[in-house]
Amino acid sequence: MQLRQIISISHPNGFSGSEHTHAHHEMVYCFEGSGSIFIRGKKTNFSTGNYYLTRGKTLHAEKDDRACRIIYFLFDAPEEMICEGAYTDYSGNVGSLVKRLYEEAGGELAQKEKMIELLISQLLLEARRASLPTSEQQDFSRILQYINENLEQSTDFRQMAAQYHYSYDRFRHLFKARVGCSPHQYVLRQRVERAKFLLSLKANDSLTKIAFDCGFVSSSQFSNVFFAKTGMTPTQYKKQLTDS
Repeated sequence: MQLRQIISISHPNGFSGSEHTHAHHEMVYCFEGSGSIFIRGKKTNFSTGNYYLTRGKTLHAEKDDRACRIIYFLFDAPEEMICEGAYTDYSGNVGSLVKRLYEEAGGELAQKEKMIELLISQLLLEARRASLPTSEQQDFSRILQYINENLEQSTDFRQMAAQYHYSYDRFRHLFKARVGCSPHQYVLRQRVERAKFLLSLKANDSLTKIAFDCGFVSSSQFSNVFFAKTGMTPTQYKKQLTDS
């Protein structure tokens, strides 16, 4: 198992790629944005927290509907380990592994190649687990996609629970078990992540505009939640980006 290339990239205005193949297998993780992936002609929508795998020489194409931030990597591995398709990272574990792989590849720590091999193996195992979806997993994949694509709006979780034929208490229990936090906390977490992305992408936008674009009702709520989640204010975070 060998890492061939790993890249972190943003598409500020969306992106429309033509069909193509790679000589190596590919994994793409979406940290922000939404769009569609076409694998062997089959279309699957994706959004923040989704990822997809393609085998070497598989024809595929990606279309980003809006500003997007992804990490993708090309690698070699036995064919039978590749569960080609698009998946949802409910708990964020896959995203953490991808970030770790990116950092490991850019560093020079001891046993680097062995660690990279272990991280890729773990990512492929996560995809294998995700390739056996239950109806409940499919429900929550759609739920998370809807939330992430509509963060600027308020979400009626009671109505959402009823739409998927869950009682509200059952919905909250399943959501926390699968995602690791309550629906409300998940929305706040994702709004802060989007705000961090927009602060890095749109340096000239006011904090008030970014607050509203992320679904906060006021700039003060934005600042309070952002500080609680990151330990710094949006202004401090923006300054840190400028200074780095």
